[in-house]
Amino acid sequence: MPRKKKQSVKINNVYSLEGVLQEIYNEACNNIKSAQIGINELTASAEPDDTDDHVKVAKAKTDFLKTKTDNVRVKLEVAKLQNDSVKHAGSTAANLNDAADTSVNSKEQFKNIRQMIIDNANAAAKEPKSDIEE
Repeated sequence: MPRKKKQSVKINNVYSLEGVLQEIYNEACNNIKSAQIGINELTASAEPDDTDDHVKVAKAKTDFLKTKTDNVRVKLEVAKLQNDSVKHAGSTAANLNDAADTSVNSKEQFKNIRQMIIDNANAAAKEPKSDIEE
């Protein structure tokens, strides 16, 4: 196995984020694989004689399965983060600017918004309400 290269994490850098997420994803995959190998070895090598032995084997298998479940959860979280990264293209500044452009800065803008709300409410009140479609 090759030596892992050192990750440098830079804020607001899509490539840096992708590298870190990929490393986390790979580590989760390796953990899942090693847990499955542990389960397989335990199943193949253990020959429990009495109830106490069966309980110990079942607990060990449960621990391995918990490890697998936790790492699958990590993989799903990484996928969500990668989806957000792709969706926003890693541009936090652009997202902040978009949010800033939607704010109300003057009384005139506030009056316009209020008038739009009143107009929409009046238009909705004038529409006939019919529960039965013909």
